[in-house]
Amino acid sequence: MNKIMKLLFVYLLLPGFGLGAGSAYASSAGEPVEFTVNMPEDVLSFTHGFSTGLMRIPEQIKSFENGPLSPMIAATFRLRDKGGNLVGMASQLEIFPDELGPRPDISWKTAWTITTSTGSLYIHQDEQVPAVHITAFAQLMEGKNWEGSLMGQISSGPHASGRGIIIGGTGVYAGASGTFVEKVDLQALSIDGKMRGIMILQIYLD
Repeated sequence: MNKIMKLLFVYLLLPGFGLGAGSAYASSAGEPVEFTVNMPEDVLSFTHGFSTGLMRIPEQIKSFENGPLSPMIAATFRLRDKGGNLVGMASQLEIFPDELGPRPDISWKTAWTITTSTGSLYIHQDEQVPAVHITAFAQLMEGKNWEGSLMGQISSGPHASGRGIIIGGTGVYAGASGTFVEKVDLQALSIDGKMRGIMILQIYLD
């Protein structure tokens, strides 16, 4: 049970475990700009202040435990386009209301910085655990591997639509405004701690 719960924490805290591909440029009007990350090969760093046995990347990275940063998670990773080509980097900071971390009955704040060769974006959102993903972990907790496809929206606001908000940008994104959605297509969980899926950041520019 402890191993399964640790896996659940890994899934909830990492910005999409097993991420897919997206586009670094807007296509036609109304269509989103998409960014994704392949996990774990694109994860550059991941640390937090929780004492749950949750992994840190690399293992020797500084912990946030027992200090003012304890309720936070910080991660950096490489970004890809729809063809799987590396197009930039991103950082993510998640801020929780306490040191217990994510759980289905709370929401928390997340800030992203996205940087490509053509410009940067600063975006933020409220996050929640999507209920649709809990069914996969329920099977895992019965000691069974799970495979399938469960698309869940992580974003829950602060925009009235349930999307996150674009704060601004530089370069081609200078003066940017609009909304964004973070989604995760959970595809496989195994009792030995492995996970597969696709996380997508869809940026809707005004």
